[in-house]
Amino acid sequence: MLKNYIKIAWRSLWKNRFFSILNIFGLAISLSVAILLITYGRQELSFNKQFKKEANIYRVLLESNGEYNYEKWSNLPNAVGPAMQDDIPEVKSTARLVRLDFTGFGSVRANDNNFIEKNIYLTDSSLFNLFDVEFIEGNSITAFSNPKNVVISSSKKNKIFGKGPALNKKIIINQRDTLTISGVFQDFPENSSFEGDIFLNMMDSWMGKNVHWSNASYYTFCLLSNHTDPAQIEKKATALIDKYVPKDNQYFTKFYLQPLSQVYLQSQDLRDNMSTREGNIKTVKTVFFLSFLIIMIACINYMNLATARSQKNAKEVGINKVLGAHRNQIKFRFYIETGIIAFLSITVGIILALVALPTFNHIIGSGLAVPHLFTLENMGICLTIWLIITLVGGSYPAFIMANIPSLSLMKNVITQGKIAQYLRKGLVIFQFTCSIILIIGVIIISLQMRHISKKDLGYQATNIVTIPIRSVPSMDKLKNIKESIQKLTGTVSIATLQTFPGFGESGKTMHKPGDTNEGLPINTSSSLGAVVPTLGLQLIAGKDLPEVLAPTDSTCYILINEVVAAYLGYENPSDAVGQNIPTEITPNTTIVGVVRNFNFQSLKESIGGYMYYRMHSPNESYRYLLIRYDTQNVSSYISQVQQLFTQQVPEAAFDYQFLDEHIKKYYTAENRTNNIISTFSILTIFIACLGLFGLAAFTAQQRKKEIGVRKVLGSSTFKIVQLLSGHFLNLIILSLFIAIPIAWWLFSHWLQDFNDRIAFPLWSFAIAGLFALIIAFVTVGYQALKAALINPVESLRDE
Repeated sequence: MLKNYIKIAWRSLWKNRFFSILNIFGLAISLSVAILLITYGRQELSFNKQFKKEANIYRVLLESNGEYNYEKWSNLPNAVGPAMQDDIPEVKSTARLVRLDFTGFGSVRANDNNFIEKNIYLTDSSLFNLFDVEFIEGNSITAFSNPKNVVISSSKKNKIFGKGPALNKKIIINQRDTLTISGVFQDFPENSSFEGDIFLNMMDSWMGKNVHWSNASYYTFCLLSNHTDPAQIEKKATALIDKYVPKDNQYFTKFYLQPLSQVYLQSQDLRDNMSTREGNIKTVKTVFFLSFLIIMIACINYMNLATARSQKNAKEVGINKVLGAHRNQIKFRFYIETGIIAFLSITVGIILALVALPTFNHIIGSGLAVPHLFTLENMGICLTIWLIITLVGGSYPAFIMANIPSLSLMKNVITQGKIAQYLRKGLVIFQFTCSIILIIGVIIISLQMRHISKKDLGYQATNIVTIPIRSVPSMDKLKNIKESIQKLTGTVSIATLQTFPGFGESGKTMHKPGDTNEGLPINTSSSLGAVVPTLGLQLIAGKDLPEVLAPTDSTCYILINEVVAAYLGYENPSDAVGQNIPTEITPNTTIVGVVRNFNFQSLKESIGGYMYYRMHSPNESYRYLLIRYDTQNVSSYISQVQQLFTQQVPEAAFDYQFLDEHIKKYYTAENRTNNIISTFSILTIFIACLGLFGLAAFTAQQRKKEIGVRKVLGSSTFKIVQLLSGHFLNLIILSLFIAIPIAWWLFSHWLQDFNDRIAFPLWSFAIAGLFALIIAFVTVGYQALKAALINPVESLRDE
């Protein structure tokens, strides 16, 4: 019996090849995207789940006081971890991490070769046991047993030393520290928040030996005993603040414990998230919702097309019923047919997913590989999808055809109830409402990202290249490098700074003279001379930082922005010039100039206080050269700079980054969202058009005789097209009116994330509506025109 049903279903599919291919093609595209989205969502949820003690590991966070706007920070003072382990019995172990020079960048020299590494950390030896670090050379117990030990990842070992053993070999970092390799560990998995490749012993450095409650630069993890209530540990940890920190120095008020499983997906509200691997739980939920939506729309579209196609088989079904076929047998036949289509669609969908995987990775910014698609869980999901499509997609045509009287089927007279009609109309409205919302979203996000790219940041980030200089061993070498580069054709100016805007500045507090209470949080950067020409800052009062200081000059000269000047009480920036303002750096501080406010962070943030300073022997060392250039041949210019750098420091690696490329990284998530919405708007419109195509085909089939009569009575082709299309275009217009308030609410909230944002363009509604109408008219118009051009003799003939 089953074999017979399969034969009948296959013959029916082959007989209606056009509709069958359309069904399979539409479902396959939808399923390929759904499979990719589900795989991506599952991969995101898998982050940090591979560690054996994951359920009991927490990251410690702090909440700042009102002076710092009650922000949550992921970086803490280095005293927090040891204090928690000593004072709270339920804390079994802690581990601290801090980036080398607070940036993680460093020049590594080994075997007379130089390498730039960007994931260098200092840590406690407890990190290796806490996170199940697997050593392939050495072990976690002896990793930091001797001074100046260092452990490296397997990939870095292969890069630096090749396939041979690396144990006990030497490396030099930034021309300062000669270290002995005491261990090689397996790289952290890609689905973990840890990206360290080189770990130094924190206790070899002042960063570990000098325990303090002031500088918050350390990431701290703790392991709790089984069945411990994290909320109670938070209270005990918060109590340590009053125990160890004087009231006047308490710039943080509370500690939180963040489960390790939430570090990757739920850290968007934190200041400095430790890792460049950062996800978003909202994105994951959206991905799963879109997957479900796409599958359901594909099922409903299948029902539309299948019902339209089933009209051609009505007499065949009627004969079956006359010959004694039971309702359940009729239903089973349609389920078999749907199951075959679903199976073929999933097979083609998987093939399409494989082909589309590189493009998908580029759009989403993920690193999915082919094995991720063929896990047992994914195969189980595909089986579930097959069942859903078969049961849901096949149910409507099965029940419709099984419940229509045999005589009606024989006469090919199939009428629909109001519920069925409303269901079809509701589908069209729902699909095009989604499509219009997405089109409006594409317009809004594109305009906002264009606004960001064109926005005057208050400084000129283009044509600036940054070069790390921590590996330069002396100021004389640095001076020679700068003088050589300055002589190059194309060099405009050079600045020597602690860092560039928005990357690793120091955090300090500016107080009004005589006021030691709450102050203004500011970002600071040390400078070896002028900064205005290189960064293109707008000097509005005073002058730039001095290039040369007298040997006995103990003054700290500062260049502040308008935010700082206004906080200090100077309504006229020129009044601030020459004033002596005590700072955390030194009591002997003089304001030499005021620059216009500039966006040193993402445009999502409001502009805060900023200060450049120049003094002898600053606490924060110089880490970067910023070179402003003016040349058409940038690659040749960079090659010349590299050659000059290498001549002076042959034992160090050369690296560079363009400042405007760094700024673009602020908006990686937004650009990804733009790509996702743009892609899915096209897909949703395509799926909607398939459904509309099926509905138009069904309507044309239902009204075939009416069209024939109208043509016999003299109706023109245009009138018939208008008759069939007008009804659908009314549904699209209704979709527009539903979509407008939803889109306005959604994307107005999205724009609220930006401190500097565009006004909501009302014309985007008209553009989206017009686009949807055109697409719908083309889709429906094809079927309408096809029906209008049929010879009325063919339309009216019954046999």
